This record gives sequence, C-alpha cells and structure tokens, in this order.
Amino acid sequence: MVKQISIYILFILLPGFVFPQVAGVWDVFDYGATGNGETLDTEAIQGAIDSCHQAGGGRVYLHNGRFLSGTIYLKDHVSLYIENGATLLGSPYQKDYPVTDSKYPSYHGLYNTNRMLIYAEDATGISIEGAGTIDGQGEEFVGIDELEALKERPRMIHMRACRNVKIKDITLRNSASWVQSYMLCEDLLIEGITVESRENVDIGKPRFADAPGRNTDGLDIVDCRNVRIANCFINSGDDGICLKSLSRKEACRNITITNCVITTNASGIKIGTESVGGFQDIVINNCTIYDSRLGGVDVMCVDGARVERILVSNITLRNMKGTALFVRLGNRGRMHRQDEEPVQGSIKDILFQNIYGTGINRYGCSITGIPEAKVENVTLSNIHLTFEGGDEPLLFQGEPGNPVEELTVENVPEHSTKHPRGDMFGKLPAYGFYVRHVRTIEFHQVQLYTEKEEKRPAVITDDVQGLVINNSFNNLQIIQTHETDKPM
Repeated sequence: MVKQISIYILFILLPGFVFPQVAGVWDVFDYGATGNGETLDTEAIQGAIDSCHQAGGGRVYLHNGRFLSGTIYLKDHVSLYIENGATLLGSPYQKDYPVTDSKYPSYHGLYNTNRMLIYAEDATGISIEGAGTIDGQGEEFVGIDELEALKERPRMIHMRACRNVKIKDITLRNSASWVQSYMLCEDLLIEGITVESRENVDIGKPRFADAPGRNTDGLDIVDCRNVRIANCFINSGDDGICLKSLSRKEACRNITITNCVITTNASGIKIGTESVGGFQDIVINNCTIYDSRLGGVDVMCVDGARVERILVSNITLRNMKGTALFVRLGNRGRMHRQDEEPVQGSIKDILFQNIYGTGINRYGCSITGIPEAKVENVTLSNIHLTFEGGDEPLLFQGEPGNPVEELTVENVPEHSTKHPRGDMFGKLPAYGFYVRHVRTIEFHQVQLYTEKEEKRPAVITDDVQGLVINNSFNNLQIIQTHETDKPM
C-alpha cells in the first residue's frame, strides 16, 4: 500500500503529468486552449464541443483564463460551462464571425446566419451555464454602419429552432449587437443571468451623447414557445426583454417573465415592434423597471399579428423618460418573409394590474387602435402612477433644441403606418391615459398624480365603446369625445 501511494505521489510531481479526464467533462485546455486572452482559442473550444457531442454529450469546461474566440457552434446535449472567474472573450475582428448557410430565414429573410459568438441550430438539450462571463468586446464594432447592424455586428448568443435550451447564471457583457436572440426555439429556460451591455448609461443626457448606439437588446425572443425567463438582471443599451414575431406561420406562445430587474436605454419589456405572426398566453409578473429612456411595458401590433391573453402584474416603475404603459394597434405591414402578405392585426384581452410607478415623463400613456381596427377588452386594475407634470417644454430624449409637439384633442395624428413607440404621437393632450379606438376598457382603482401642476386632464377617451370607470382618477377631470360611452 505504501509503495502504491509513493508511486501515485511520484506521478503527480512529474513535470507534464496530466490527470485523467473527469467523466462527462471536456476541458478546453486539453484541446490546446491557451486562455491568455490574446491567442485565438476558437479551434480548441470547438474541438472540445465536437468531442463532447460525439461522445453523447456532457460539459465543455472553461476555467482559469480568458478565452479569445470567434464563432463557436453548440451541438446536441452539450453544456458550455464557464467557471467563476473565467471569460469567453469575443474576437474584435469581424472576419472571425462567418456568415453561413441556414435552414431558416434570418431577420432579413435570407437563408443564412447573422454573425454571432455562440450559435446553435436544430440542437436539443443544450445549455450555457456557470458563474463566469461572456464579453463581446462590442466597442470594437462601433464604426459599422447602423443600417447594417443586424448583419454585420456580431451578436453574442443566437439560437434557431433549438429545443430544451437552458441559459443559467452567466454574465453577458459588452455586446456588439443584440446580446442574445432565440428564434423558433421550444422549451427555453433563461434563469439567473446578468446582462451588462449598455452604452450611454446617464439617461439625463441625450441618448447618444457619449457613444454611438449598438442595438444591444438585452434579450430577444422570436417566435418561441414554452419560455421561462426568471430572476434576471438586465442593463441594456436598447430594449431590455423584447418579444418579436417574423412570420405569419409562427408565434410567441406560453411565455412567462418573472422576478426580473431591468434598466435600459429603450423599453423595459416589450411585445413588438416586429409583430407578424402572434403573441398569445404571455404572463409578465413581479418585475422592477427603472431608469429607462423610452418606456416601461409596451404591447404593440403593427404587422398583422394576433395579440391576445397578455397579463402584466406586480410591476414597479421608476424614472421613465418616456411612457409607463403603452398599447398600440397599427397597420405598418412590414414583412420579413418573401412568401407572405401583410394583413391587419388585432389586440385583445390585456390585463394590467398592481402597477406602481413614479418619475414618469410627460408624454402621457396611450392605448390606441386605428379607425378600422380597435383594441379590444383591456383592463387596468390597482394602478398608481405619479407623473412629473409641469408646463415647460418637453425635449425629445433630452436633446436641446428638439422640443416635442404639444397636441390638443383635435390634432392627435393617427400615424397608422408609423413605427410604434411610446412617444410616437408627441406630447398627448392627457397627462395620464389617452385612449382611442378601443372596444371595452375598464379602469378599476386607477390613481394618477403629478409632481407639478398640470393643465392637461388625467384621461381622454376618443371613439371608445364600453368604458367602465370604477373608483379611479382621484376625481380629476376626464374628457370624452365622440362615440364614447358614459362612465359607469
């Protein structure tokens, strides 16, 4: 026994001794990775992924280093595990992110991939986990033309038509484009992640005062089903969590977003703007949204989608430079698939409840359809919002010399085909809610306040059928215009 122990110790002390591989774990150092943050480790990481996949699956392990890489491809039953203290570092060179053929059309309708750091297609049982970091070095790509952003600047994570996907506990920093995008995926869990990818953090300044924008959405869900997003912190340069639909044959369905904290240079949680197919059975619950430049929670349909059964509850909002709540049904009709034709979409069965907000800018929240397509069946319950108020000029995104148009009841534009966003109309004639082209809307225990005196009324309704007001609006003025039922 003593002899055996001595031999074991001798092997440990021998230079170059390599421990046997732990069962189910593929260490990237065993495949030639340097982990020095300067030498490209793409081939080593991909070699470990390929070997793991060929063996039936397991864990590809990054630890004790900074691993510089171009595009890597996850495969069935492979878990990419980045240990605490380790970093997967995106290459600063575009040539390391190839555009390759794909079975599925991209955002632009072409059958190829966008550039990205981590990609998976038709993969099952994959994951990215660990307390480590993925850093996209996005500042290296700011010179790329904004119009080519989604084709030329690499995303950090992009997955298409994958099943049983888990993204857990990882930190994602400094992306060059969308931080992560999941398209046509099913059974997707995103839990406990941190996104730190925000340029122009100071929302007291104009949006691009310190750096160009990079479209760094924190999390994009595109035509996915059975999605759970929980316990995440997202600090993003564009929308925080955004649901999109690019095809009339697809939809975002069965999605929960819960226990998340979000701060962003655009909207906190958004359904749309890309809204072709559908958004159904979506629950947003127990979230905090703060220091956001555009809005809190947006529900939008302008490209033909069916939006229905959306529940938003237990939300706190603080320091919204745009709007708190925004619902928009329009008819832009932008298509992303060559074989599809635009149709008029619909929005119905929307519930907002238990929402408290303060420091909300002076645009006014809006719930609007268009004359030929009305929003249907919206309920707001137990809503308490405090707006900044006041009569001084409102500046668009804080830009000096760019005042927002102040509207009256008579001149609010329809903007049926315009890109939807909370400030799209201008400064609305109601400081609280402007409601137009809606069929059945109920306000229960909705209280609206202003920090400074406001000359505008709290609520204006225009072409609203089936209006219910119950114990709401602090006895403040409500203006109703044509075709509007009397409050009950």
